[in-house]
Amino acid sequence: MSDEDWRVEVELADDASAKQLHTAAGAMELYEHARRELRDRAALSHDGNRVFAYATTREAAEAAEQALKDLAAREGLLATFTLTHWHPVAEQWEDPDKPLPSDGAALAEEREEGAEEETEREEEEGHETKVPEFEVRLTLPTHADAVALAKQFAREGLPTQRHWHYLLIGAWTEDDANALADRVRTQAPAGTEVRVETTMAYLLKQDPDAGGIPGSPFVLF
Repeated sequence: MSDEDWRVEVELADDASAKQLHTAAGAMELYEHARRELRDRAALSHDGNRVFAYATTREAAEAAEQALKDLAAREGLLATFTLTHWHPVAEQWEDPDKPLPSDGAALAEEREEGAEEETEREEEEGHETKVPEFEVRLTLPTHADAVALAKQFAREGLPTQRHWHYLLIGAWTEDDANALADRVRTQAPAGTEVRVETTMAYLLKQDPDAGGIPGSPFVLF
């Protein structure tokens, strides 16, 4: 799980255009190996005439931005795109190339070191990570709520990914996913939206000879 927050803001001419882009993004076809399903997708939402994509790394955010630019062009939509990074000390979205405040710089260095250690552990293990076939998708009221809940479930060893105030929690079976959803509804702050979905790993299991299943690089919220 990463504590990094990256955002692509897409401003369109009107609400209808934003809804069109949001819907079209959910229908995009992208062929990926199932183990990338939970890790690499960007969370997508829209509010008024804006669409927002949230990711955990700059690379993922820039990939989402390019995908949305291509899609907007295909749909004939005029849009402006802004990439920002959440500065934990300043507590606001800012230009990703602007230096972090001094405390934030130290925090970013710690995170970078932690990410390198995690990569080394994965390489030492020498095997692919099993991917959950179900996931519980949460939309929490605030960023702080999502951070706290993500840390709680990560400590329990559950596959967890957070995008701003959205949270994905992996589950190995449908029963596990439904039980987890019921549990979350009792623990999460009032106003949290909870739903259970299948992942690409589940679809590949249904058709193992397909070699790839059409899926979206975005999780729609």
